Parts: sequence; structure tokens; C-alpha cells
Amino acid sequence: MTTLTVGRHHLLQRSPSSFLSVHGRPSFSFPCTFFSTAPSTATATATTTEEARKPRVVILGSGWAGFTLARRLNKSLYDVRVISPANHFLFTPLLPSTAVGTLEFRAIQEPVRTIRGLGHYYQAKASNLDLDKRVVSCEDLYKGTKFEVAYDYLCVAAGKKSNTFGTPNIERLEGVVVFFLKHLYHARQIRNRIVECFERATNPTIPDVQRDRLLSFIVVGGGPTSCEFMSELHDFINRDVAKWYPDLVKHIKLTLVEAGPGILGSFDKALSDYYLRKLAEKNIDVRLNTAVAGIDERYIEGEQITVAKFKDGSEVNFGCMVWSAGLKPVKLISNSTLPLDRDRVVVDEYLRVPDTKGRVYALGDCAASLSDKLPPTATVAEQQALYLGECFNKYYSKFDVLDEENRDVDVPLPGNVTPALMPWNALSFLNKILCKSAPEFQYKNRGAMASMGFGGGVTDLKKTDLPSPKTTMSGRASYLVWSSTYLTKQLSIQNMILIPMYWFKALVFGRDISRF
Repeated sequence: MTTLTVGRHHLLQRSPSSFLSVHGRPSFSFPCTFFSTAPSTATATATTTEEARKPRVVILGSGWAGFTLARRLNKSLYDVRVISPANHFLFTPLLPSTAVGTLEFRAIQEPVRTIRGLGHYYQAKASNLDLDKRVVSCEDLYKGTKFEVAYDYLCVAAGKKSNTFGTPNIERLEGVVVFFLKHLYHARQIRNRIVECFERATNPTIPDVQRDRLLSFIVVGGGPTSCEFMSELHDFINRDVAKWYPDLVKHIKLTLVEAGPGILGSFDKALSDYYLRKLAEKNIDVRLNTAVAGIDERYIEGEQITVAKFKDGSEVNFGCMVWSAGLKPVKLISNSTLPLDRDRVVVDEYLRVPDTKGRVYALGDCAASLSDKLPPTATVAEQQALYLGECFNKYYSKFDVLDEENRDVDVPLPGNVTPALMPWNALSFLNKILCKSAPEFQYKNRGAMASMGFGGGVTDLKKTDLPSPKTTMSGRASYLVWSSTYLTKQLSIQNMILIPMYWFKALVFGRDISRF
């Protein structure tokens, strides 16, 4: 298979015939006479020379870290390129809502190509990093075509993927009866499976054992994503299933399984206990200190049944399992030569990967500092991206990374950067008033929130750095904070309009129960 190379702009000046690479296309060794008109060649050469002044920043990933950084970088200073298998940014806090139709998928995503001034986007998987040659090896997402992208600066924001901890049959049945919840296509799979279970359960010929199995839903994990999805699923059943499938309600069983002693472990204990009580009030079977031992496929009364086995010896038949219990590194990270600590790329206080002379950075879920171990959350990733964007725009742009004499010279450390405390850009001017600037990355606690379906939720502000009362909230007040915060944090006016429209539609007219 042929490997194509997308070279650095500043290296392309050596070969006039390869100017096509300026636009991200592979260069071929055609004679210069292939271009028949002199004015075209002159124009192309001039364009190459002009664009060659900008160092190339390659960003791996389009999540909270990668997408935010790509937006923040000054495109007049850098040639910014994004490599990611997902051609959109996903607003993950609202992902559980899409899995049951409270929101539609298009309302919580932003296409990568809408980033103004973006040099190029490659829908591909990065497969290897050559830190010496400063090249990223990639594979096209559709045909597996291999190509390389050279970089002057590399920002690794590859995120993480779901961890099954080697539990038997989880990965084999993933996409059939077991589903993860990290991407839009996961939510679409879950939504289709839920509707399928209800439609199949209405068949008059189906045995009771199979009907009960189809209408048993298990959620694995006790974090915010698991709890919010379970709450959304209960809302869907209570408001919509009860209306359209009234005969099936008595057969429905909801089970939430957590290996630890409690749910929402990062929240104040009073809030965790409150959420737990509310789940119990909704007749949701919450099993704490219970780990999944595996999944069996058996024949009961002539019907093939999927059975979840737990380490305490109990079993539950189920038709749909949503697994949101842990994270592990993507193949790029685990197979790379980057230094790792607990499967996360080691970075210093400036988010630099050690021994890369300031050319390689890591941020988001895939990165971890040895001195300050931060959780893999969206707010950490966003703040790291804002910090790094400021470093590049204000400080690293003053270093001539294109000069070959500086190839082995360390990029100077940045100057003072103000932490991104305020969640909204409109209030970013308060950051300088409320925070002390420093060259190192500083994480600021913005609090924690979890919804509980329409009209409910919990908000923990006890440890927040925001200029607000250090308190907790629950119920309708918390839901108002949760919904208003995430609505105003949308990146486009379009989604700010769509989201309340879908909320109104779901509340007044119900959720869509179509399967397509």
C-alpha cells in the first residue's frame, strides 16, 4: 500500500514541484513543466512562500481539548491541522439525553470544518508518532489508505475509550446487547435498541421469559453519565412508554450496577445519597459493591436469553446493557513511545511531554501530570486547551521554530497565563480579576453538576473556585443551573436555538419513538 506524505510548509520551498502539499494533498514528483502556464506557477510559488512563514500545529483529536485548542489558536500565526476519526465536536454532558430522544443528535455536535481559518482536517486515525522525524502516521477512515503528516508542534488530545476490564463477552456483544456511551453513534445504537426491545415485546407470540428479558435494562457504572442516562431512561419510560406501550410497563426492570460503595463519587456525599434515594423512589434497582462478572447466553424455555452475572453470585436477564464503567487509552497512546503513567501521557506543568524540546504537548483525558493528577473530565480538558492556546498565541509564536538552526533548541517556557476560571467567554474578563496569573497550567474548580431528568438534579459548589456561595443544590434549582449552564455554553447560535426547542417538544409532545 502506498504511503503519501504531507510535508511541512517551510520544507516545501526546496521543491517547487511539490507545492500541491500546501493544501494538504500529497506531493508527486512531476516535472515543473507539467504546469503549463507561467503565471499559475508563479502564483503558486508566491503562495507557498507566504504560507511557509507559519509553523504547523497538528492536533490529534476533536473532543473538548482538541476542538477548543483548534478554535483558540491564532490562524494568522499558525497552520492548524486536525486529525480525528470524528469530524465533529461532541457536547458530551448532553449525550445521555440523545440516547432516549430528549434531544436530537445534531443539536449537540459542531462540525470540525466550521472552525474559522483551519488549515486542514483529516478524517483519519493516527496510528504512529515518529518523534524524531516529527511525523504522524495516519490511516484514512474509509479505505485505510496510509499517509503521513509532518508537524512543527504536535498536540495530542486523543482522549480515551471505554474499558471493559476484560469482562467476558462484553466486547464480543458490544453493539448487539451491550453498548458504550461515549460517542454519537453509541447513543444512536442505544436509542434504536431500546425502541427495538419495546417493539419486539409487543409481539403476541413472544414468550413471557423473552418479554421480561427484552424489557430489562442494565446500566453499569455509578458516575454522572450512568446516573444521568438512567434518569433519562426512567423519564422516557414514565412519560412516553407508558403512553404508547401501556401493557408493557409492568414488565420493565431498571438496574444500575456500581462496583464501588456509592454513586457520584466525586460529589458531596449528601448529594450522592440524595441522588441514590431518588433512584430508589423511581423503583430503580441500584446495586452497590457489585461488579459484573460476565455475560452468558443461555436457552430458557426454548428462547435464547442474555444473562448478566455478578460477582456476588446473582444474575439478571437483560435486553440492553449500557456500559459506562471505566476508561482506557486508545491504541495510539498505548502503542506509542510516549512516557505513560497509569495509561496516560506524562506531561509537565506546562503540558509538555518530557524530552521533546517543547514540540509535543498532551492534554485532555489522555494526559496526566505527575505533580497534579486531575480527573479526565470535560472541564479539565477545556481549561488545558485554553491555557495552551494562550501559550501558543502569546509566547511560542515568538520562537522561530522554522529555523533549522533551532531544530534541537528547546522552545522557551511561556510567560504568565491567566487561568480560565469562568465557564463562559463573555465573562472571561473576570479571570484576571479573580485569578493570579502564572506560567504553569492552573486548574480551577468550576463545581460539578448532574441532571435527574426533567426538573431534577444535583449541583456541588462546595469546592468551587467560582465567586459563588460554597454550597450544594438539588431538585428544580439544580436543574435550572444545569440546563442554563449547558445551554449557554453551546458553541453555535444554531444549537442554542435547537436545544430548547427539543426540550419543549419532548416535554409537551413527547419523545420520538421511531426506529430508523
